[in-house]
Amino acid sequence: MTHALVLLPGLNNTRAVFDGVLRALPARVQAMALDNPPLETVDAIAQALLPQLPGRFWLAGFSFGGYVALALLQRAPDRVQGIAMVCSLPHADPPAAVPRRQAALDAVAQGRYLEMVEGQAAHAFHPDRLRDAALMQARAAMVREYGSARYAAHVRATMARPDRTALLDGSVATLLVSASHDAVVAPEAVARVAAAIPGAQHHVVPGAGHLVPMEQPQALAALLVGWMASTRP
Repeated sequence: MTHALVLLPGLNNTRAVFDGVLRALPARVQAMALDNPPLETVDAIAQALLPQLPGRFWLAGFSFGGYVALALLQRAPDRVQGIAMVCSLPHADPPAAVPRRQAALDAVAQGRYLEMVEGQAAHAFHPDRLRDAALMQARAAMVREYGSARYAAHVRATMARPDRTALLDGSVATLLVSASHDAVVAPEAVARVAAAIPGAQHHVVPGAGHLVPMEQPQALAALLVGWMASTRP
């Protein structure tokens, strides 16, 4: 059976974050990775993306892309065959995050975007992957393409996102993926969300930090393929 799969990237990511995943997917999966446009709400981003998507599709959102995926599910529930939240949670942004978000926006306004993002690498990757020069270069190139204006828009969208926990009610096939060494989205938090969703699958990718699509693309591809294959149409 052929599966149409839509992949949505996270904050500071272009569609290139999924390059390794796309290479690892079998030919029977017709996958498309999209860039999130530089708009200031996840609902506006979802609305902009919707015309580009197949009639029916499986949907996987990584981190910030998970917020967009939920907005798409709310807008077109009849078109989404299943939703995968990869290192992502359905909650609204907590008030405690506001100072950190505002500091990031201030850094962008001061022209320190690339310096700031470079300093976040240790927080984003498994410690062992920080020595992978090719991986670090790929991230740096992706960040440069992504750019400060898109980052600022997406930070504002992150801050404004609504709580969409109620959408994950088991009415569509649901996969939650976490990473063993994720310092951004704790695997324990993902497990709690998964436990409340009827029929949901939850898998932890070992040996990965938050950027699991770049760090362990083959493992993520295998989880997505297995999930789609195990779900009745």
